[in-house]
Amino acid sequence: MRGIFLAVFLMGLMVAAEVRRPPRTLLRVTAPEQEPPLDKAGFKATLDGNPAKVLRVHGPKDDLVLLLVLDLTGDQTLIDSARSALAARLGTLAKNNWVAVLKSQDVLQVLQDPTPDREKIAAAISGYAATGKAGLLTTVESAAAIGDSLQNRSNVRVAVFYVTDSNIYNYREDFTNPVINSSDSQDLSRRFPDQLIREKMQKLSDGLANSETPLYLVHLNYFSDPINEAYQRGLMQLAEQSGGIGAFCRSRGEVPEAIDKVISAAATHWSVAVELRGAKSKTVTVDLLNGDRDVPNRARFSLRK
Repeated sequence: MRGIFLAVFLMGLMVAAEVRRPPRTLLRVTAPEQEPPLDKAGFKATLDGNPAKVLRVHGPKDDLVLLLVLDLTGDQTLIDSARSALAARLGTLAKNNWVAVLKSQDVLQVLQDPTPDREKIAAAISGYAATGKAGLLTTVESAAAIGDSLQNRSNVRVAVFYVTDSNIYNYREDFTNPVINSSDSQDLSRRFPDQLIREKMQKLSDGLANSETPLYLVHLNYFSDPINEAYQRGLMQLAEQSGGIGAFCRSRGEVPEAIDKVISAAATHWSVAVELRGAKSKTVTVDLLNGDRDVPNRARFSLRK
């Protein structure tokens, strides 16, 4: 299994900037575990309201590759708390849960290939240099593309998990929407100072709608200024629209709980492969049932090539 995962992972990384997808025959739909637990044999699906065939189901006990992406440049005390919490929680994952560690400053870089060896994962996290500029917005589509490549070739569950302390003012690109014409009282940048970040988030949302890999994230440092709040709302929406979840920490004490919560959600998610047939538009909606229960799930997918 190691050789397959490593080869696919490295190939995915090389092509992430410009993925060439094969013709789609199915959609992998992410759904969270429920209480009481869902029945693996009980899934049913609809595609744009019409019954669709469930081809296969992978659940919490099946193989998982977790792509841990570190995007940390700020408060060292928060970063140290996150390192400790990550090492502790990842160490409790099942043996068939493989973890890769990447960093996201400017471009994605691999710190540790996917491995079940928790000591290697802890060492990669400990050795990560938390410096530079924030990189989540510039790397998240590439991370999702790697996840898709792994799912397409290895038939395992995959999740992307960002741990970030990103401040919108710490990106190389300026998202602060400076006033273009200071003498024009009608300038929209005066009325909507978060316009650039909202446009960026919409563009990312449209791009990630084509991915099947769920996004999970923990933000270590909540910022309360208006533009950062718009940024943080956008991050939460990206995670939820992908089928994942996000958590934001307002103090150091909240970091371990947030990391535990989000890793648990990623490790226990369901991946339901639904046959793609008869789609008449570039966007489709999928709904899941488990027996007679409605299942919250990733619903919207783009079919653009």
